[in-house]
Amino acid sequence: MAVRPVPAADRQVPPDRPRTREAVSGRAWRALTVASLGTVLVGFNSTATNLALDPIQDSFAGATAADVGWGIAGFMIGTAAFLPLAGRLADRIGRKLIFQSGLLLFALSAVLSAVAPTVWTLNLARVLQAIGGAAILPASLSLVLPLFPESRRTTAVGLWSAAGPLAAGIAPGVAAVLLGTAGWRVLYFVSAPVAVLMFVVAWRLLTELPPPEIKHRLDVIGATAGTIGLASLVAAIMQGGRVWGWTSPVTLAVAAVGLAAFAWFILNSLRHPEPLLNLHLFRRRGVWVTQLANFLVGITSQSIWLIWPLFMFNFWDFSAFQVGAGVTVGPIVAGASTVFFSRLGERWSAIALCRTGAAIQICAVGWQVMRLGTAPDYFAEMMPTIALFGLGWGMCVPLLNSVALAWVEEKYFGEVSGLFNTLRYAASAIGIAGLFALLKEESGSIIYYQHVLAFFLVFAIIAAVSLWIPIGRPGQQRR
Repeated sequence: MAVRPVPAADRQVPPDRPRTREAVSGRAWRALTVASLGTVLVGFNSTATNLALDPIQDSFAGATAADVGWGIAGFMIGTAAFLPLAGRLADRIGRKLIFQSGLLLFALSAVLSAVAPTVWTLNLARVLQAIGGAAILPASLSLVLPLFPESRRTTAVGLWSAAGPLAAGIAPGVAAVLLGTAGWRVLYFVSAPVAVLMFVVAWRLLTELPPPEIKHRLDVIGATAGTIGLASLVAAIMQGGRVWGWTSPVTLAVAAVGLAAFAWFILNSLRHPEPLLNLHLFRRRGVWVTQLANFLVGITSQSIWLIWPLFMFNFWDFSAFQVGAGVTVGPIVAGASTVFFSRLGERWSAIALCRTGAAIQICAVGWQVMRLGTAPDYFAEMMPTIALFGLGWGMCVPLLNSVALAWVEEKYFGEVSGLFNTLRYAASAIGIAGLFALLKEESGSIIYYQHVLAFFLVFAIIAAVSLWIPIGRPGQQRR
């Protein structure tokens, strides 16, 4: 009987990856620390808003949950739209410059958010903050990766990615204290002095890297088309489910505009000499499979953190502090899981760990779909889901980026990382739109929350299935 060979993608030790651990310079670790703190700042501001939805809505007369939801969706849209453009600008005029400019813009928008007189001026300030955050994220990672030897880049990406869960772990507790003592406006304002302090630290510690020689103009058309496409699709989902109706002419027209804009974006990206997103990288199977899984996982992984606070507030009558403490377990587990499995991914099959993490996320959401009830039972119904979901996230999402980077040469690191984060935030915007479309304004019934959880479960299953597409070995399709 013939022995079936083990596919290369499923071997325990990934091919073409050194077994020895090369030394990392102190300069590289310091740069990684500063870059990760930038990610913490962006993540904290995003996550802390999840606990402030009801106070924000109550402070503006006539504001609906969907109005406040647009502030979160707008943050995701702005981040996704500007991420690749910020990456391109960083390559042209300097990564350190863009990183520091993002910090200053983040500080300014934090102040504008804190003093916003209406819900829509708050939403616009949040979009401005998203642009600042989008400048921070790609520039920070591209400043760091070239300083690490190839055998240690999985660890670097993992630690940088762990900064997101770290921020999410800090945010609920801090947000609960601030909401209980000073209100939601201080919650936004506190980011301003932190961003200014980080600007000074980055100015002193980070070193500008020489930009590559670039001969072509920025892809402004691609940026415009991508932004219109994503915003239109989110509007069609969110407003179509709550206001216009799924089959209304307005919903269909807005959705058609979004699809047309996306088609325009794709055609432009394939023709432009230096497109905003290098779609030609999708010719490499390891890139397109990981990015597909990244997008599908992203629909659930960001927006699900909104449903838990809303449910604990509205059905279990938890205080802000109880909700903050209740959701903190997830980010803590996610951060620890990211650090541990990123290091393990240097020795074992990273794609196998991603598959396991995606399966754990299915179990987490499935458990809550079956168990969730109106009687408060945090330790049986909520805590297992939040902790397991954090564990699965840390095993899957950061390593997906590492797997994708293994399929490209160093000159494409910025483009692949930009593509990864752009798709993640775009997926988050779509997931948030789906959440607010399904979660009806007048809902006093648990059925609406069950519909949202079922929506998340479906995409978690599809994401897990996509990770079983064989990808072969890194380097097979490099050109």
